[in-house]
Amino acid sequence: MDTGNHDEITPEMTPEQFRRLGYQAVDLLADHLDRLQKRLEPARRAVPEGLRQQLLEQPLPQNGSEPEELLAYFAENILPYPLGHTNPRFFAWVNSPAAPISVIGELLAAGMNSSVAGGDQAGTYLEHAVLDWLKEIMGFPKESGALLVSGGSLATIVGLAVMRYAHAQSGDLRGRGLQGEDPPMVVYTSAEAHSCVDKAVELLGIGHDSLRKIPVDGDFRMDVGKLQQQIEIDRQSGLHPVCVVASAGTVNTGAVDPLEQIADVCVQEQLWFHVDGAYGGIAVLSEQAREWFRGIERADSLGIDPHKWMYIPIECGCVIVRNRQSMRDAFSAVPPYLRDDRQLPWFSEYGPQQTRGFRALKLWLAMKQVGVEGYRQLISRDIHLAERLREKIKARPDFELISAGPLSVTCFRYAPPGIPAPELDAFNRMLLDAVQKVGEVYLTSTILNGVFALRASIINFRTEEADLDFLLDAIEREARKK
Repeated sequence: MDTGNHDEITPEMTPEQFRRLGYQAVDLLADHLDRLQKRLEPARRAVPEGLRQQLLEQPLPQNGSEPEELLAYFAENILPYPLGHTNPRFFAWVNSPAAPISVIGELLAAGMNSSVAGGDQAGTYLEHAVLDWLKEIMGFPKESGALLVSGGSLATIVGLAVMRYAHAQSGDLRGRGLQGEDPPMVVYTSAEAHSCVDKAVELLGIGHDSLRKIPVDGDFRMDVGKLQQQIEIDRQSGLHPVCVVASAGTVNTGAVDPLEQIADVCVQEQLWFHVDGAYGGIAVLSEQAREWFRGIERADSLGIDPHKWMYIPIECGCVIVRNRQSMRDAFSAVPPYLRDDRQLPWFSEYGPQQTRGFRALKLWLAMKQVGVEGYRQLISRDIHLAERLREKIKARPDFELISAGPLSVTCFRYAPPGIPAPELDAFNRMLLDAVQKVGEVYLTSTILNGVFALRASIINFRTEEADLDFLLDAIEREARKK
C-alpha cells in the first residue's frame, strides 16, 4: 500500500486562476468568431484520421493535467473540427449558429449549476417567463403547460405522452399501461414527417405498426383527403385513432402541412393534434410565411426548437401543451394531496426529467437582446435569401430547381444538357461528395419523388447573398472537373 505523502488533488481554482483561464477560453472563441465573420474558415473540415483515432482511443487519465495544457489541446485538436453549422457557408442540416450573448449565457448558467426542477430560485421564475413569451408568440393561452427540453424529439415524446394519457380508454394508463388498452391506438403523420415521430410511438409503446404515414401532395404537404380516408378505414377495422402529428416545416423541403384543415379533422374526429414545429414553427413571426401557419395555435401540443431558428446554443427545445392539468397528471409523481397550488408547481411534475439544466438563461438573454421584431427580421431575411437562391438556380441553365419553400430549404440538382437523365442521380451523388470533400461550402442531399437532390438550408444570421453565389460556383467548379 502506498503510504507516501501526496499533495491533495482538487478541481478548485483561485479566482485569479479561473479568471486567467476564462480569458483564454473567451479569446479562443472570439478569434474563432472573427475568422468565421471574415470567411477565413472552411465550411467543414474533416477530422484527420490520426486525430480521429487519438480522440477515440484516449486512455483513462490516471493523473491530472494542468488546465492550461487542456485548453491548448482543445485549441489545436477540437475547436478546428466542429460540425460546421456556425459557418455562413454551411447549408446542410437545420442547425443554426448560436447568438454570442447566448454563448455567454451558457457559461453563466454552468457557473450557477442550477438544477431547475422547481423551487424558489431565480432559474425557475426565468423559465416561466420565457415559456410565457413563447406561448404568446405561438398563440397559446398563458395557462397552457410548457417545458424547456433538449429538442424537438423530446418535445414530441412529451406531447404524445400526454396525448396517450388523455386518450386512454382504460382510465388507468399509469397503472396498467397500454396493456389495458383495447382496441389499439393509432397515430397519423405525413410521409415527410421527422423520424422523431417514429421514435415517439415506439418508445411510448404504441408501436410503429400503428403509425400511419399519410401520402403528401405536390408541395410535399400531408394530403388531408387521404388522412380522412385512413381514419375511416381504421375505425371500420375496430382500431382506435387518437392523434395526428403535423409538420410545421419539414427538414426535407421546409413544407408546412395544411394545419388549419388538419385541426378541423382533429376536432371532427376527436383526435389529439400535435404539431412538430421544431424547425419552422417560430417562422410564424415571418412576413412571407405566416399564412402557412394558420391553425398552429389550435394544436393540443406543439414542439419548437429555440436552438434552431432562434439561434440558441444546443440544447434548447420547448414543448407546449394546451391542457396543463393533463400534462401534470401524465407525469407528476407527487400525490394530489401533497400538491401545493399556492406555489408555482415544479417543472419536474410536467415532464420526464427531475434534474434539469438552467436552459432558460441563454434563451432569455437572446430574446431580450434581439426582441420579437429582431427575430421577425432575421427569420424573414433567411427566407428571403432562400428565395434569392431559387432565383439564382433558375437563372443558371445547368441547374434545375426541384422544390421551393415556403421556408428556407431549397432542393435542386446540377443537370446540364450533356448528361442523360438516367445518369443525373449518380452524377449529383458524385458531385456532392466532391464538394463536401473540398469543404469550402457544405450541403447535403435528399430524395424527392425518386430523384436525388442537393439540399441547401439557410438558417444562419451570418449568411449573405454573396455566399449563395459562392455555393453555386463551388458546385459548378467541381462539376466541370468531372
